[in-house]
Amino acid sequence: MSNKIWLLTGLFFIFLWGCNPFAPAFDEDGLMDQGGLGDRTTIDGLFDFFERAYEIRDTSLYGRLFTQDFVFVYYDFEQAVEVRWDKGQEMATAYNLFRNVQQIALDWNFYVEQSVVGDTAFVVRSFNLTIVEDANSVYSGTGRAKLRMRRQGEGQPWFIYYWFDDSDF
Repeated sequence: MSNKIWLLTGLFFIFLWGCNPFAPAFDEDGLMDQGGLGDRTTIDGLFDFFERAYEIRDTSLYGRLFTQDFVFVYYDFEQAVEVRWDKGQEMATAYNLFRNVQQIALDWNFYVEQSVVGDTAFVVRSFNLTIVEDANSVYSGTGRAKLRMRRQGEGQPWFIYYWFDDSDF
């Protein structure tokens, strides 16, 4: 009889070891089906998604905004040159930013320009950005993002393939 008790007790502990009753069920889509991040099938939703990914400082979400051939561009006034980088560099830059600051607040403002032709779009939108590195280092700025986007078809998510950053950072 005691062998059965030991066997049942052992099976019970093996079951508990492999199953955490306090953990939620695994969701392959993660936060994607929560609806709170933004519906990237609309341009407004893409900006909502962008803002939330930036504010929660999540590169796995942030990376979903861009095509594989993405290009980021800004003008370096000190060097008097246009600087460009690809998606890999954008993700590395975002990763370093997200990991080295305490808080980011991104507020998208008005659309300066918006043009949609089929499955491509050109959008210029103003924004305010505040970055809190620590209690003594807070950076704020404004700017405009000039974005070129595309999607695979009606009802599909928009992706950014070109971003010219026109800001005062």
